[in-house]
Amino acid sequence: VKMVRAMLSAMALSSAAHAFQLGSPVPHGLTSSSFSAPNSCFLRPASSFRPMASPRLRSLRMADENRAVGSRDSGRHMEDTSERSDAVSDIYRPFWEWAAKTIKERLGDELVSYPIPDGYLRKEAIVGKGKRESLAWTQSYGYQTKKLRQVRAAHVNGGASLQVLNLVFFPHMNYDLPFLGLDLVTLPGGHLIAIDMQPLFQTEEYKKKYAEPCMDMYQKHVKNLPWGGDFPEEAKQYFSPVFLWTRPQEDKQVETYVFDAFKDYINKYLDFVEAAQPETDPQHLARIRERQLSYLQYRAEKDPARGMFTRMYGPEWTERYIHGFLFDLEEKIESGEYKPGELLPCSAPLNFRPTPL
Repeated sequence: VKMVRAMLSAMALSSAAHAFQLGSPVPHGLTSSSFSAPNSCFLRPASSFRPMASPRLRSLRMADENRAVGSRDSGRHMEDTSERSDAVSDIYRPFWEWAAKTIKERLGDELVSYPIPDGYLRKEAIVGKGKRESLAWTQSYGYQTKKLRQVRAAHVNGGASLQVLNLVFFPHMNYDLPFLGLDLVTLPGGHLIAIDMQPLFQTEEYKKKYAEPCMDMYQKHVKNLPWGGDFPEEAKQYFSPVFLWTRPQEDKQVETYVFDAFKDYINKYLDFVEAAQPETDPQHLARIRERQLSYLQYRAEKDPARGMFTRMYGPEWTERYIHGFLFDLEEKIESGEYKPGELLPCSAPLNFRPTPL
C-alpha cells in the first residue's frame, strides 16, 4: 500500500509540475465592458451576485476560523488523509505575513490599494466529498505605487494538500525593471517553487544591470534548492540567470531554505525599485511596452492555476479572475484606465489581512 501511495504521489507531482510549467491556452474573451463602474475601487461584474452561504459552508468556515492556523494539528478537516497527513495546514501564511510587513515598511507612504474587482477579494468553495469534504478559499491582495503598477498576491488554501502563494511585482511601463514573480505551490506529492526576477530583455546589458548583482544571492540559495527540471523552450525568454526552480519534498525545506530565498529576492528587488529612474526615450518605452504585454499575454494563456480555480470556482469566475485581476494590464490599456506612472483610482484602505465574506 505504501509503495502504491508513493507511486501515485510521484505521478501527481510530475503531472502538476507539467501543468505548472505549461498551463493550457484559452481565448482571452474578456473586455473592459465585462465590468460596471470602471473607476470604482471594487469593480462589480455586471452578472455577479453573492449567494447566501449554505449551512454546510458556514459550518466549515467556522471550523476553519476556529483552528489554530499553522499548527500541525490544525486544518485536518481539509486534508486528504492519504497524503501529507502530518503537513502544516497553512504553510505559506508566515511567508505572506513577512511579505506584507516588508512591503508596508519599504514602500511606505507611496503605497496605496490597487482595485480588486468585486467577487475576487475572497472566494470560498466546498471541495471533496464525504470525509474529505473541506472548505477551500482564495484571498487576494493588491497594491500600487508610482513605480510599481501592481503588486498583487493570491493566497490559496484547500487544506494541507493544496496550498499556494502567488506574489508578483509588476513595474510601470515607464521603467525597465524586471518583474518579480514568487510562485509557491504545495500538492500531495511535494512542493513546486519558482522564484525569479523575470527580465524584460535578454541582452547582455540588461543582464549586467539586473542579473549580475543577484548572482551571489542566487548561488547562496541554489545550493539548498537544486534545479527542478526542464521547462518549455518558449518560456525561456521570460526567465533570468538567477531563476530558482526547485521541488522540495519536505515541509522543513520550504519553511527554511525557500523562506530565506523568498525574503532575499523581495528585498533585492525592492532595492532595484528604490534606485529605478523613469525611462524617457520613446523607442525604449515602446520596447518596454511590447515586452510587458508579451509576458502578460503568455502568463494569462499559460496560467497553471486555471485548472485548479476552474475545479473550485467554475470557468466563468476563473477567466475573469485571470484576465480581470491577475494579468489585467491589457484590459486596463484597452479601457483607457492605465497610464504609465499614474495610479489607478482606488479609495479602499490598505489591507494585508484575510477578508471574511
